[in-house]
Amino acid sequence: MNNSIFSYRKVYGYVALILMVLLMSWEFQKVDAALHMESIPEESIRLRILANSDSPSDQYIKAIVRDAVVETMNSWVSEPISIEEAREMLASREAELQAVIAATLEQNGYNYGFTTTIGQVEFPTKMYGQLVYPAGMYEALLVTLGKGEGRNWWCVLFPPLCFADTVAGEATAGVDKVSAEAEEPAAEKQPTSSETETVQAADAEADKAGAKQQEAAVEEAADIEVKFFIVEIFEDIGAWFRSLMA
Repeated sequence: MNNSIFSYRKVYGYVALILMVLLMSWEFQKVDAALHMESIPEESIRLRILANSDSPSDQYIKAIVRDAVVETMNSWVSEPISIEEAREMLASREAELQAVIAATLEQNGYNYGFTTTIGQVEFPTKMYGQLVYPAGMYEALLVTLGKGEGRNWWCVLFPPLCFADTVAGEATAGVDKVSAEAEEPAAEKQPTSSETETVQAADAEADKAGAKQQEAAVEEAADIEVKFFIVEIFEDIGAWFRSLMA
C-alpha cells in the first residue's frame, strides 16, 4: 500500500516538473518562432525602385514614381490571383508601367532616363525588427531611375507585403533599357519643404505599417508554434500515463 502511494507521489512529481518545464519554455518557443519564421514566401514577386541619388530632389521623385507604379498595379487586380497569373500580367503590361514612369518623370520636370527589368534581381540584406531578409537574387520588377545610386524602396507585389527599405541602392547590371542613357538634368528640381515633409511622412507611415504587419505575422506564427508544442506535451503525458497503467 505504502509502495503504491509512493509510486503515485513520484508520478505527481514528474507531472509537476513537466508542467514547470512547459511554462518555462513558453517564451522560448515564441522567440524561436519569431526568429525562424519566413514572412516572405519563396514564391513571391518583389518591386524594387532605385533612386538616382540620395539628394532630396531624387528621393522626392522616387516616392512620386513609387506611388504612381503601385497605384497603377493596384488598379489591375480586384481579386486574389496566383503567382503564375501575376507573372503573366506583369510581363504583358510592362510597357504600360514604362509609360506611367516616363509620364511621371516628365510631368515633374525630370529629364534623366530610367530602366526596368523583370526577372532575378539582386537585393541587399535587410534587417526588419526581429526578422532578417538575406541578400540574394529574387524574382522582381526593378525600376532604376537615372544612375540608380540612391536609397531604394521595395515591397512584395505578390503576395502583397509592402514596406520601405532605406538600404543604399546599388546599380544592377544587365537591365533592359527602355529610355535613353541617364542624363544630368539642366536644372535640378528642388522640392518645396512641404513636399519633402510629405514624402518623409509617407515613408515613415510605410515603415510603421510594415512593422505592425510584421509584428502581427510573427505573433501569429509564435502562437501557432506554442499551441502545437502544448499539444505534443500533453500527448506525451497521456502516453506516459497509459504505459504506467498497462
